[in-house]
Amino acid sequence: MRTFLVTVLFLLLFIGCTQKNAFEKFHFSSVEELSEESIQTLKIKKGAKAEGLINAIYLNKVLPEIYNQNEYFYIYYYIKDKNDTVTFTLNGKPSLLQEVLEPKNKFSYLTSFTAPWSKYRLFKFQKEGNVLNLKVETSKEANATLRFVKDK
Repeated sequence: MRTFLVTVLFLLLFIGCTQKNAFEKFHFSSVEELSEESIQTLKIKKGAKAEGLINAIYLNKVLPEIYNQNEYFYIYYYIKDKNDTVTFTLNGKPSLLQEVLEPKNKFSYLTSFTAPWSKYRLFKFQKEGNVLNLKVETSKEANATLRFVKDK
């Protein structure tokens, strides 16, 4: 009888715990969920040495009602050498627009990251096909390529 009572007590205890999980506390909007799906992060390297870090969100996927005429990216990056010049291309073509943003900007809610040492940009490129290769290159020959594939 004691074994039965102890077993029932443990079962009730564990059943009570299953009503909650670790993800219950997250309250993501549909836009924030799309942002988390779309964000890509990559080290900017020269050979095997990391020279920086780039994070990019494809805004056409996250905010299609606003960003749909061209290809738009919200990019934030860090380069170790502050004197390094950085260029961005999409499928080998330069941007049509590059807007410098503050660390706290209209896209900050899409990520959980704002740091004064990073650089924040909004890029507009001409409309491209289904595969988008966003390449970042520095004047010191470090580079990284992020690949975004559009939904069909």
